[in-house]
Amino acid sequence: MLEWLGRSAVLALGADLLGACISPRESGPEPDAGASLDAPPAQVTCDPDAGAGPAFAPGTLDASLASWRVRTVDPPELGALLATWHLTVDGLCAAPQTFTFADLLCLPRQDQVTDFHCVEGWSVYDVPWNGVHLQRLFDLVQPTAAATHVTFHTVGNVYNESLPLDVALEPRTMLGYGVGGNTLPVDHGFPLRVVIPRLLGYKNAKYVERIELAAAPVDGFWVQGGYPYAGEVPPGRLRDGKY
Repeated sequence: MLEWLGRSAVLALGADLLGACISPRESGPEPDAGASLDAPPAQVTCDPDAGAGPAFAPGTLDASLASWRVRTVDPPELGALLATWHLTVDGLCAAPQTFTFADLLCLPRQDQVTDFHCVEGWSVYDVPWNGVHLQRLFDLVQPTAAATHVTFHTVGNVYNESLPLDVALEPRTMLGYGVGGNTLPVDHGFPLRVVIPRLLGYKNAKYVERIELAAAPVDGFWVQGGYPYAGEVPPGRLRDGKY
């Protein structure tokens, strides 16, 4: 079982299909035999004022990285990448900002156990996500009244995706940076991906490095290929409390 799924996850059609859906032609990494997802996620201790409105100063909290577990089954260079990677939030906003991975850790964390549904018909149950709600970032950058949509730009600028702003702000839409208290596996979006439990997997953009507030939707890679923009999971596949 892939580590990111957790011990209670159910993969209906096998790990090879998981990699194919979440990342085209990619397969998941081997699990870390010494890791346990039964333990609670690591707690990060930061300045209690961090993230409290526009006074938050991105780039100043790198010490928090020492409190976060980087998956040992992935390349050792990941730790160095976390120290240099950044997320830009810009577009139709009053105060565009750039966040390091450590900055994201120091914002109030959202933990949720929700399901993941692939357009191919299989599902992964009870994924223990860790991340940050988009509202936390938008409170800092201050979207303008003209902003109605959010575009997620990914590394390489290929598998971009778009959401209406109101969908991006739903309670269980989040930016996932961890699973079970560890960084995301490389094949599944490291270091940051979108998590939208009620939408199909192709709407859950991986490798996000820029979030653009926009006045119109954008047809992402999969929508250009013929998938619906809305990307909603059929109601019969949704489990109460898991989306």
